[in-house]
Amino acid sequence: MNLAAITFLYPAMLAGLLVLPIVWLIIRSAPRPPKQIVFPAARLLRGLRANRRDMQRAPIWQTLLRCLILTMLILTAARPVLNRTEFSRNEGAILIIAENSWSSAANWQEYRTGLRQIINQARLDLRSIYIAQTAPEAYGATTTRLPDIIGPLSPHEADRFIDRLHPRPWAPDYMALSNRIADHQHMANSIGSIMWLTDNMEQPAKADLANELGTIAPITVLGPKRENRIAVQSLTRNRTGLDITLAHQNVNAPGEFALLARNERGQVLLRHTLKIEPATHQTRTEIPLPNDITNSIQSVGIEGIESAATVFQTGARWQQRKVGVIVSSGDSPVLLSDRYFFLDRAISPYADLTYAPLGKLLESGMDILVATGPISGLGSQYSVLERWVRDGGMLVRFAGDSTTEVEPEFLPVTLRLGNRDFGGSMSWEKPKRLLAFPETSPFFGVPIPEEITVSRQLLAEPDPEIVAKTWARLTDGTPLITSAPRNAGRIVLFHVTPWADWSNLPMSGLFVEIWQRLLPLASPSDRSGAELQTSLPPQSVLDGFGRAHQPDATILPLRTPLPMPDPRHPPGIYGENGQAVALNLGSFLENLDSQVRWPSDTDMREITDQDQIDLAAMCLMVAMLLLILDGVALILVHHVSLRRARHKDALTSLLLLAFIGASVTMTMLLDGRDAMAVETQAAALQPRIAYLKTDVAPIDRLSQSGLAGLTEILRRRTAADLAAPDAIDPEADDLSFYPLIYWPLVDGQQPFSDFARSRINRYLDSGGMILIDSRDQEVEPARLRRLLAGLEIPILDKAPGDHILFRSFYLLDHAYGRFTAPLWLDARPDQRLDGVASVLFGGNDWASAWMLNEGIQTESRTDDISPRQREMAWRFGINLVMYALTGSYKGDQVHLPAILERLGR
Repeated sequence: MNLAAITFLYPAMLAGLLVLPIVWLIIRSAPRPPKQIVFPAARLLRGLRANRRDMQRAPIWQTLLRCLILTMLILTAARPVLNRTEFSRNEGAILIIAENSWSSAANWQEYRTGLRQIINQARLDLRSIYIAQTAPEAYGATTTRLPDIIGPLSPHEADRFIDRLHPRPWAPDYMALSNRIADHQHMANSIGSIMWLTDNMEQPAKADLANELGTIAPITVLGPKRENRIAVQSLTRNRTGLDITLAHQNVNAPGEFALLARNERGQVLLRHTLKIEPATHQTRTEIPLPNDITNSIQSVGIEGIESAATVFQTGARWQQRKVGVIVSSGDSPVLLSDRYFFLDRAISPYADLTYAPLGKLLESGMDILVATGPISGLGSQYSVLERWVRDGGMLVRFAGDSTTEVEPEFLPVTLRLGNRDFGGSMSWEKPKRLLAFPETSPFFGVPIPEEITVSRQLLAEPDPEIVAKTWARLTDGTPLITSAPRNAGRIVLFHVTPWADWSNLPMSGLFVEIWQRLLPLASPSDRSGAELQTSLPPQSVLDGFGRAHQPDATILPLRTPLPMPDPRHPPGIYGENGQAVALNLGSFLENLDSQVRWPSDTDMREITDQDQIDLAAMCLMVAMLLLILDGVALILVHHVSLRRARHKDALTSLLLLAFIGASVTMTMLLDGRDAMAVETQAAALQPRIAYLKTDVAPIDRLSQSGLAGLTEILRRRTAADLAAPDAIDPEADDLSFYPLIYWPLVDGQQPFSDFARSRINRYLDSGGMILIDSRDQEVEPARLRRLLAGLEIPILDKAPGDHILFRSFYLLDHAYGRFTAPLWLDARPDQRLDGVASVLFGGNDWASAWMLNEGIQTESRTDDISPRQREMAWRFGINLVMYALTGSYKGDQVHLPAILERLGR
């Protein structure tokens, strides 16, 4: 241990060390014992008692021992601290600005360490704490706002608060934080120092906030040792595989990162090592892959960095569609390369493009068929093509050349005869431009270049539904692209040719973007609905660590153009029926290498992993042990043998030794009782759920992780703000403070003692609730009877589908967990307990299904649970806790009409 790392909170108390020489002199000032000389005449004096005793000088080792005891007591009063981190020497409260936006996730563990170090300093200095967050939250029905500044808090309350603090997958709002601080003038007057845990990346209004805070109190910025400023900025397909672009900060030395591509079940399909060169802020790489593997990729992330910025999801648009272009059997390669050049360039990078006659394409199971004029071979394949469209296929048609007419079959609208010319030698009109795409169009939000013009088009006959069928129109209002559903399929018509004689649209980048929006509408996996979605509901969203979970009620549907992620639209997958769109955070992140300009008087520090340790208790313990050692040595020196000592001296020695032992025992018992009292008080003041310890380490860790996950889900979705779950033992702990206890059954578990059974019976009789989980969908009746022997377990019956438990918060029909086995509960609950079941039994392994992925050990992970199953398990867990807290409240609401009817009488 490095002595330089020890700091004294009260160094003035060290002046007591000056007393040590005086104590030394006092102890050593006693005269030496007289020498004994053998003198025969002394036999005459044998048997006489002397009334006077001479003092003996203490031995040198005893003097040193007692000086050391006094030294330990003086050091205890001086309050030594190991690894003292002096963030601020000012008096007053501490304002902690906790960075919890997307940039904090990659270094979240370091930030938590820094938060605890600041709280430890406040605990040692007896200072109060204010905590401000930087990421906004959802508020109300549709708005967002920054959370209120919390405080003043005691260090213990602040420690509990940061346990519930998590990074968010969106940008910070420093302007709103500045306004929050300005609104709390009383807080600003009491602040003595400001601790800001953040990195050095420049973000909007960050430097302005730092300058404003510098006028309130000194600022100390705590940052991670190594900033992981990196994001997956784009992920696209090419003809051979993937194109991936990473945005990152400049590095001084080359670095390597591993990219992981996963499928929809989370299984790793690809691991690719990517090298980052120095003095660059962007890295691009190409990964060759077969089409079938590329199609199954659902997300790409960076191994070892958990952040929403390092996860890039694909959505339905990623899957490569099979597109067939209908050609006649006599078309030659020269004709194909000339006639379909722009079509091929727009589609082939994003789809599997095939040129073949209609019959062969229909046999090949295409997702989209493209006809560039009249459909060749339609006569013999008419019924087959019609069935293919009705079953979910998409037929895209273009106008033919001037010598051909498009047949009326398989069109979304009725066409007029002939064409309409603009700007020709026989026309007074000029070429027309395009209007902005309407909101009902899948192309809505795509910018339209001004240079795109149309000189000829097919005209549609007016009808009442023409507006709803139009996806793109010209400046005069006439349709350019129309579409109509046909059962589960869809027909799309471009009113121009796919080459550049009628319009320059096919040779523009807009044509490519139109096809990028058009291809996902033909979903090979889900063709149950043909209606287009302009409002995309959330399907799954990412948290700050880049982990997917089911959306809650605060998340709103998404509309194009895609906005930057915010509390109402976090990163994730939005949309259904093959129109799923991925909203990725990395697509909006730029200039990750920019550095914030801090005020000149800002104290910049790095977060260290050395925890502050209070050595005062250790010094006091050493002093007590040395005092006991001194007492034992005193007995041994002055009474070498109890047989040679007088009976009263022996009794005195024994009493002294017994007193010392009793003092130590009482001290330990009081410390244990105080610790138990603190835990009992915490359980009484802050509601929490608990689980019975099984003394099987993996099962106990699983129970702890599962209940912790359920507690966090409750905090996010309900008003139940429970504390961290406890592990309890009926033999030693009081059960009355816990509304719900989870009891996992394990092999070899021994029955409870009579004392523990009496405690459990008293807990159940007073309104407690126990959920017994066999964790294997079934249980051996003999083992269950043996474990429950002596417990007053009521008769159990299968829970009906309309039980109050299944509608206490969510409307459910099963006790969902890792499995979906039936739930058993009290057949006749005690009306004295408001008819609430006290014992619930099942085997659905609820703890495994309730776990969040944050901080879960590998041995505890349960990869066989689908996201939907885990969501339903969370909902059952919420219902269970609400049932334990509110009882039959929901059941009372069911009888409300009858109550009102009786009152009316």
